[in-house]
Amino acid sequence: MSPSTDTLRMALLNRFLKGEARIPQMPEAAVRIRKLLDDPRTSLEQLTRVITGDPPLAAYLMQFSNTPLLRGERSCSSLRELLSRLGTRQLADLVLGFSLQNLFTSSEPALQQAFRTRWRNARERAAHCAVLAQRTGMSLDDAMLGGLLQDIGSLPLLSELEHWPNVPRESDTLHELCDQLSGDLGALVLTRWQLPSAIIESTRLYGQWQREHDGAADLADLVLLASSLQTSKTLQGPLPAQAKLGLEQPLDELRQELAGELQLWKRLLA
Repeated sequence: MSPSTDTLRMALLNRFLKGEARIPQMPEAAVRIRKLLDDPRTSLEQLTRVITGDPPLAAYLMQFSNTPLLRGERSCSSLRELLSRLGTRQLADLVLGFSLQNLFTSSEPALQQAFRTRWRNARERAAHCAVLAQRTGMSLDDAMLGGLLQDIGSLPLLSELEHWPNVPRESDTLHELCDQLSGDLGALVLTRWQLPSAIIESTRLYGQWQREHDGAADLADLVLLASSLQTSKTLQGPLPAQAKLGLEQPLDELRQELAGELQLWKRLLA
């Protein structure tokens, strides 16, 4: 990066670390559902009524009525049945994923476009994570949420740039800044939201393709591999995450292997 861009990157990061730039709150819908799920007095009927009152959310959840997320062989015929079979964590994660897209608003077309691009990539990354989780036996719930949230740091960064009119609005500049800062800012956001440490770590390691660690494969390995399957950058493989996950074939070959399964998850998460 050029010195001027590096200086800008540090100035932006310091704004967040000092609390001078806004860290977004967890989406209201996700907070509301989590409070209901944390309350032992909440009945299934009450939960169904609340979600039915948000038709787009209800429709989104029903898309998962016949997927590996659910226990059992039979698909669900109603929202009530779906909620009875989804685990508490699964439901909270799906609601959070659905409501993230409404966290960013901007009057600037360039910032809006940058967010749309990165949100589309986040959904596709979550789809890759779901397929990889099925291949490796890792938690499907954690994998999907980890994929969606890996680049969550781009959201507050793009919002903050509204106050920096001298920063160039060219697409390459905006995405370069996001790539450089997303991991650190994302970890700040998810720590504020009190999400599990494995999710936070997956976000903190954004773009660290050569990350190595002791022990068995973890969620961060899976999310990094999913992200590497999306990138247009030339990566020297096999990556350490591939070795951990037992998927050491060339990335192009792995992309082809996953293509069929990937389409289902892309449709569900679109």
